[in-house]
Amino acid sequence: MKRVLIKPLEPLMFRSQGEFEPLITGSHTAAQSLIIPRPSTIAGMLGYILFNKSSGTGDWLSDLTNLLDTIYGTFIETNGEYLFPLRMGNHLALVDQQHLINLPILLEKEYEQREKGIYELFYDKNKLFQIINHQDRIGISIDKSTRTVKEHYLYSARYLAFKKEVNYVIFIDNDAISDKINGKIVNFGGENRIAKLEVDDYKVDTSIEEEYYLTLSPILIPDEALDDLLDNISDYVTMGKVDKISLGFDIANTKRKEMLTAILEGSIVKRSIIDFIKKEINNNLLDRFTKYEKIGYNTLMNLYKLAFRKILS
Repeated sequence: MKRVLIKPLEPLMFRSQGEFEPLITGSHTAAQSLIIPRPSTIAGMLGYILFNKSSGTGDWLSDLTNLLDTIYGTFIETNGEYLFPLRMGNHLALVDQQHLINLPILLEKEYEQREKGIYELFYDKNKLFQIINHQDRIGISIDKSTRTVKEHYLYSARYLAFKKEVNYVIFIDNDAISDKINGKIVNFGGENRIAKLEVDDYKVDTSIEEEYYLTLSPILIPDEALDDLLDNISDYVTMGKVDKISLGFDIANTKRKEMLTAILEGSIVKRSIIDFIKKEINNNLLDRFTKYEKIGYNTLMNLYKLAFRKILS
């Protein structure tokens, strides 16, 4: 297994869906970067390095899965310490594994004790604000033919900046990838931001069975299963958030990629979610959802140690 460190060299922008849509936001549009990049952003970056024009199929997902082996991630490393996303609704924290270990016991406690423990995680143990900063920028749009400013095209963007050295961490099941990506300077995320890649060997378990898991990447839900999931959400999700997400922009075909419902990164899910998704994904969807999983979606992590698993594979 290879560990890939993605080292930001400047403020970053990881767009979520809808920020620059005039019909949604009006004439003054705004965007705020995600803290953790989505799998399609990372897979797209790696795929760009490895892409061979002769291997293109016209389908962005097939092109990536033909180039990449299974990706697990994403979390943050700073000063040799791993920090993991933890979500409660719209609130996101970054916590170390020492505090994740206590979550299964905490989640079984009575309401008042559970809420007090979760409050401490998000407000006392949260290291997000120790490492993450923001950089606000205002922009305009230029009419290329007249070199004048376009009316009604004012936008603001809140970029992701860092108070100390931060690396994004993924693991990829491909021993041959090191020579192709190690040391590369790459565009990462939106607005042509740049980062450096470093690759090393790392032994990690990818066949875990636990009662609770942390989602390191969004868990994708087929539309046909959404009503059943939401009607019985407490059977599958202990804390976190379910939302619609965009899988990004298909540059080659100049169109948006699909939008899907997902249990967001940082959620705590029960083992039952694995059987639920396997049952709900029919044969017509299995191939595509397995490909989503290969590029990084559906990564579950053990709360007690650095160990991962996927759902379908």
